[in-house]
Amino acid sequence: MPRALALAFALLAFAPAAAETPLSALFINDSYNPRADPYRDLERALDRAEAENKRVLIVVGGDWCGWCEVLDTFLTREVEVRAAFEQSFVMVKVSYGQENRNAAFLSGFPSSRGYPDFFVLDSNGAFLRQQDTALLEGDGDYDRARMLAFAQRWRPQ
Repeated sequence: MPRALALAFALLAFAPAAAETPLSALFINDSYNPRADPYRDLERALDRAEAENKRVLIVVGGDWCGWCEVLDTFLTREVEVRAAFEQSFVMVKVSYGQENRNAAFLSGFPSSRGYPDFFVLDSNGAFLRQQDTALLEGDGDYDRARMLAFAQRWRPQ
């Protein structure tokens, strides 16, 4: 085998798989921006969810939230879980913090007891469930099996 071809094959072994979805592709927005318009972001998520036959997962949290960071890290690291979430949801981050509590927007949902907090909607915007994310945790991280089961449970048929 020519040396250049062998080198190309060796480099391919270290390249990310083309089928892997980056974390940013899961979300309509890329951060818990306190200046973002959650109504506009939700509208975009609903349009995409309807077109792709998915649910919407609103993730309420903020940059101050340690478990929100753990969630992003977990979804980045756990390729199978990220793929399951991508098959089930269009995700949107909604900021909740000192700078902006998004009180008007969040008044349409049950009160949060912890963060991040998940709200599952169908593709036409109907509220389906609030999910306490503490129930998806295990050993200082999110539990892989629980996260996969959550994504599978909400995958539209």
